[in-house]
Amino acid sequence: MIKIGIVATSSVIPKVEFEMGVEHLKRAGFEVEVHPNALNEYYLYPASDEDRAHALIEFSLRPDLDVIWCGRGGYGATHLLPFLNQWKRSLRGRRLKKKTIIGFSDITALLEWYRVNFKWETLHAPMPSLRTFSVLKVSEWEGLLHLLRASLKKEKPKAESFPLEAIYVPKDFKSVTAPLVGGNLAVWNALLGTPDQGSTRGKILFLEEIQENLGRINRMMHHLEQAGGLRGCKGIVLGDFTECNDSVPTGLKMGPPGGPGRVGYLQSPPKEALGYLRSSYTTMEGLDFIFRAVGERNKIPVFSGLPVGHGSSHHSLYLGKKHTLDRKGNFSIAP
Repeated sequence: MIKIGIVATSSVIPKVEFEMGVEHLKRAGFEVEVHPNALNEYYLYPASDEDRAHALIEFSLRPDLDVIWCGRGGYGATHLLPFLNQWKRSLRGRRLKKKTIIGFSDITALLEWYRVNFKWETLHAPMPSLRTFSVLKVSEWEGLLHLLRASLKKEKPKAESFPLEAIYVPKDFKSVTAPLVGGNLAVWNALLGTPDQGSTRGKILFLEEIQENLGRINRMMHHLEQAGGLRGCKGIVLGDFTECNDSVPTGLKMGPPGGPGRVGYLQSPPKEALGYLRSSYTTMEGLDFIFRAVGERNKIPVFSGLPVGHGSSHHSLYLGKKHTLDRKGNFSIAP
């Protein structure tokens, strides 16, 4: 029987949703152990940075566990990296039983750390505290189970193809087969300049996001590019960008009146005196503008429409494995 250890590495976990998720895993035939601090509360987190890191390290050392499944994303996973790096140095080359680590969103930082440092199998997949975890679509749940079992048996997973939409395709691009890396854009971007910065050289970069407006997404992509984070990148595939709307500033449509009311008018203008400074764009219009420019500047093919992330679809990805992307937008694990 596959044994799963669940840890809380980021934000506080919602108890009701989490308990339903754990029961769903048990009904699916898994043995599940939840770390004792998973449902605690310490300011913004279930436990202090050090205690969350120690919980993750404790389960990483356990030879009886096959899988480490993060309970929830949110924020705080990057805080654990200094503790993990210190722990790795203390191992002095000692080998651990390889496991599969699962999560997404804030867990992007941990997936990349374990993939690079321990060569663990890493699945970008839903977590037990997701409200709809126990009612995932049949295709999503079966796809996740297939990737999980393939990762544990070290088998080649069957190719699940996703048709994507082109944002930018270089004229000479035909297809590419390369390892897939990435995850949440803000978290991937936050690793820039740290010892744990992700590398896209020779790889396909997957990105998804939630609740970041178009201006911030554009700034993050410029930062990623200017910091060298796209050097050698073979392609970009975009998942869901959920609630990533345009935030349009306002300005006065007319000058203020004279007299004693002028100061109050400028400090708090009436609603009818304000107008938008520019046109507003849909999320897809904004992403097309941002990523078309990224692709053109770097001669990288960019495609969108992968049903992965914080949206209504919750397909899973096998990070680190080679995927194939062609100019028609066919994307799948390499055969």
